[in-house]
Amino acid sequence: MAATEQESSNENDSLEAIEQKKFQSRPETYNGAERELYCWTQTISDIDVRVKIPKQIKKGKEIKVNLTKQHIKVDLIESNEIKTIIDSDLPWPIRAEESTWSLVPGEYIHVINKISMEKTLERWWENFLIDEKKISLKHIKPEKSMEDLGQEEQMKIHQMMYDQRQKAMGLPTSEEQKYQEIMKQAWNAEGSPFRGQPYDPSIAQSIRKSE
Repeated sequence: MAATEQESSNENDSLEAIEQKKFQSRPETYNGAERELYCWTQTISDIDVRVKIPKQIKKGKEIKVNLTKQHIKVDLIESNEIKTIIDSDLPWPIRAEESTWSLVPGEYIHVINKISMEKTLERWWENFLIDEKKISLKHIKPEKSMEDLGQEEQMKIHQMMYDQRQKAMGLPTSEEQKYQEIMKQAWNAEGSPFRGQPYDPSIAQSIRKSE
């Protein structure tokens, strides 16, 4: 990379860091951002959005929120006229049936989107709407107290930490260990070409790579 390109990249990172620091200082934009029509924040399991509305919108019958697996549409209804303020795809799926919304009269529509289980544990959103400017994930704080996680999530995190330590030491991960155990059991099984021979983990590993 040329020196000028490197300087430009560093400048962009600096501007992103300053902007995200501002977002991180407010609970409604923590790990998210503020945009013209809404602001959003996120945890490992939820996307929390506040859609701005005019002060005269004070009743639930004056709004309509439609959430599907990967789309959101928000309409305002005034004088029997419908004004669509958001109509966009989401970058990742949500559990629409478990997502909720409520109205804070004259201020905003509060939408809580339950992240789909199709998302991996490590995935954080860079934007709420597909056409929204992305935030830089390296400037957010993707952390959560272990006590706040369910047992299954805690087990996954412990396994990831264990696998990272194993990789750092050049040792097999938990998945590789399970594979080796299966191969050991199959090594001397009826019909195995290796039956009667000492178990060789390098052969098992080469078989796995060829699969």
